[in-house]
Amino acid sequence: MLQENTVTARFFGDFSVRVDGRPVERWRAGKARNLFQYLLVNRGRVVPRDKLYQVLWPTQEWSPTGSSLKVAMHGVRQVLQSLPRVSGPPAVEIVNRDHGYLLKAHDVWLDLDEFSIAIDAARAAEIAGDHDTAHREYTRAVDLYCGDFLAVESADWIDEQRACSKALVLRALHYLRADALRRGDHVAVVRLCQRLLMVDPYQEELYQTLMVVHGKQGELGQVQFWYDICLRRLHEELDVEPTDTTYRIFARAVRGELRERTRLHLVA
Repeated sequence: MLQENTVTARFFGDFSVRVDGRPVERWRAGKARNLFQYLLVNRGRVVPRDKLYQVLWPTQEWSPTGSSLKVAMHGVRQVLQSLPRVSGPPAVEIVNRDHGYLLKAHDVWLDLDEFSIAIDAARAAEIAGDHDTAHREYTRAVDLYCGDFLAVESADWIDEQRACSKALVLRALHYLRADALRRGDHVAVVRLCQRLLMVDPYQEELYQTLMVVHGKQGELGQVQFWYDICLRRLHEELDVEPTDTTYRIFARAVRGELRERTRLHLVA
């Protein structure tokens, strides 16, 4: 359970911060919010001023006498100072250190940190052959991934973290999909394929899997649906043709060759 003086921040999907259980909403400018986001991810480390300037204003040349960073920092501190205080030290504060800034926070919970911990634990368990732990931790990572990292923000460091997080959640989802296929859990396979396509809609293998699963159930309308989407996305959006495997799966499905045969048990 989260205690007093806790900082809770979610970076996947829409960015949100709660300090001592209260939402932080009074951001006066985007740069102040971006500055706080970067310092929070890098909390406990001194970040040089020139590095912060490079992060926030990558196309401008940094000058020690410039005021842009000071203005952004002033905006962050105003927001933090406006938060109601409880007893004890502030839950989060930013202090000057040499030629940079240090964000100090107590009892911090970040979905990004929890996501990384879950991915690392799952990968270690996978390597060790501990399937139950790997499955549990990959599932936890997927549950934490509520959307792209800072989905509506744009900056080089955000784009890099977004790409990294996307690659990791894809790895987790593929592991869970493979497990569902081994278990013959068609409902889980469909849901995981759809979740994968939400992250990366251009993985042809996923459309093939969906056509096979629905083909086994004789659900030809669904086979046609996923086949059409696959062709449209690959051809119109990437200007590439599907592989022969996709055409063969579709043809076999519509001919009923993938349909699972069920035995009828007659009761005398």
